[in-house]
Amino acid sequence: MNKKVVVFITLILVMPAFSIAGEKEDELIAKVVLAYGGDALINLSNYKVDEKYLSLTVGQGHSPALMEVGRSNQVLHHDIINNKVAYDSWNEGRGGGNQGATIVNGETAYAVNFAAGTYGDANSADPYAIAGGTMRTSDTILVRELHKAKDNASLLADEKYMNRLHHILEVPFPLSPDLKLYIDAETFKVSRMLRVNPQLGNLDYVFSDYKTHNDISYASSTVFSIAGQPNLISLSRELSFNIEMPENLFNLPEGMKEEAERIDTSEMLATKISDGVFHVGQNGGFSLFIDTSVGTIGVGGYPGLPDRLERYRKESDRFQPLSYQVVTHHHADHLGAVAEAASLGARLVTVSENVQTIMDSNNGALEDRDFLSISGRATFGLGKSRVEVYEVSTSHSASFLVTYVPAAKTVFIADHFGSPFASGTPMAGQGTVDMLAALEALDVDVRKIATAHNARIFSLEDMKKSVAAFKPNTCDGGRPACL
Repeated sequence: MNKKVVVFITLILVMPAFSIAGEKEDELIAKVVLAYGGDALINLSNYKVDEKYLSLTVGQGHSPALMEVGRSNQVLHHDIINNKVAYDSWNEGRGGGNQGATIVNGETAYAVNFAAGTYGDANSADPYAIAGGTMRTSDTILVRELHKAKDNASLLADEKYMNRLHHILEVPFPLSPDLKLYIDAETFKVSRMLRVNPQLGNLDYVFSDYKTHNDISYASSTVFSIAGQPNLISLSRELSFNIEMPENLFNLPEGMKEEAERIDTSEMLATKISDGVFHVGQNGGFSLFIDTSVGTIGVGGYPGLPDRLERYRKESDRFQPLSYQVVTHHHADHLGAVAEAASLGARLVTVSENVQTIMDSNNGALEDRDFLSISGRATFGLGKSRVEVYEVSTSHSASFLVTYVPAAKTVFIADHFGSPFASGTPMAGQGTVDMLAALEALDVDVRKIATAHNARIFSLEDMKKSVAAFKPNTCDGGRPACL
C-alpha cells in the first residue's frame, strides 16, 4: 500500500505543469494573453517601441575572420486605430551612419532619405511590411498577433528550454514564415521565438527582463541571433502602450523634396554594354556576363543566376558555357548564386581567405574543386576577348574583386556605389570614396560602371561627382531615433 502511494506521488511530481492532452490551444493562449495584460492588450489602441542595440556584423564583416560591432537605434510608433506608422532608424557602423524613416498616414506611405533630403513613395503602406522586424523583436506584439491568429495556432510539444518547461506554439505571422513561440509553463511569458529564413537558417529571438506599462507586460531585453550567432543585443528597450502620439510624427519632415524618378526593375532588364557584354537582372540583383575566348564569365552573386544567364544568351546570341563566376566578396547576401554557378559547371573565382565562408554558406553543396583562388589579379581570355579581375581593399571588404572588361572599358562592383534613380548624382558613402581611390590606383581606362544592385550603368564621372559631394552623415536630432 505504501509503495503504491509513493509511486503515485512520484508521478504527480514529474508531470508537466501543463499537458498537451489536458487543455486545448485556446486555453493556453488565453493564459498567455492574460499574462501580458488580458483585455488591455487585446484592446490596444497604439504602442511605441524604443530600442537601442549593439549590432554585430553577422555575414557582413570587413573580413571573414572579424565581426565588428555597430549600433542601431530604432523607434516605432504604431497608431493601430488610425492606421498610422512612423518607423525611425539610425544605424552606425564602419561605413559611417545612416538615418531613415518610413511614415504611413492612412493610405499614404513615404520613405524618407535624410542624407539626401528627399522622400518618395514607400514600397508598401502595410505596417507589417514596414515594421515587421521590430514587431518580431517584441514579445508583447507577438502575443497580440497570437491572440488574433488563435484559430490557426498549433500546440506542437512541451520541451525544456533553459532548464524550464515550455509549451511550443506555432502561429502564423503576416509576411513571414510561421513562428514558434516558447511559452514558459509557469509564467506564461514568451521566452523565445524561432523562425526559419530559407537562406540564412534559424532566426532566434530570446526575451527577458519583463516590465509593465499601463497594465501591459513586455520584455525589456531582446537578443536576436542568425544561425546561432548574435546579431542584435539590447542596450536599452522600452515599450509604451496607449500613449499620446504627436500628430507631427506622421507628417513628412519639413524641407524634404520629392525624389527623382526610379527605374522600374520589377521585370528582368538586359542592357547591352558592348558586343557580348550585358548587364542583366531585376529588383536588387544584377549580373554582368562577358563572352570571352575561354567561355562566358559571370559576376554578381544574387540568387536567380540561371534565369539571368538564360536572358543573357537570348539577348546576346552567345551560347558558350559559364566557365567562371567571380565572387565579388564574402558577404552573405552576395553568395546566393555561387552554388547555382557551380551546378552550371563554373569555377568560383575568389580569394583563399573567403573559400571556407563561401562553402559554409552553402551547406556542403560546394567542394574545393569548385574554386579558383587568386591573389592580386588574374586575367581570363586573350586579347580583346579577355577579362581582368583585381583584388582591392576598401572599408566595406578587406578583399574585394573588381571585374574589368578592357574592350568595353567597364568595371563591375557591388555595394560601394549606386542609385535606383534614372538620373542625378548618386549619394556617396565612405565605401564610394575608397572604391574610387582603388580604381584610380589600378590605372586602367574605366568609362562605365555596372553594379550588383542597380539597373543603371554609371560613368566614372558620376562616381567622381559623388565622391566630391561626400560628407559623413549625422543624425537629425528632430527625429525619435536620434534622441
